[in-house]
Amino acid sequence: MKKFRIGLIVVAVIVVIGEFIIIDYSNLTWSKNLGSYLVIIGMICTIASLILSIKHDKKQQANLTDKRI
Repeated sequence: MKKFRIGLIVVAVIVVIGEFIIIDYSNLTWSKNLGSYLVIIGMICTIASLILSIKHDKKQQANLTDKRI
């Protein structure tokens, strides 16, 4: 499951980079680039949640090994 999450993080980073390429830098208003901005915000939230999920699993796994000892 961890490999799947890392794969999703990589895909999200690639999407963010792609959206930065698509942005119209001559006009940075919300009206012209709203879709790109929302995708970037959504992917950043996805990356953050996946990282927190990986950390939570590591912490939970450490607690299980501590209880066994």
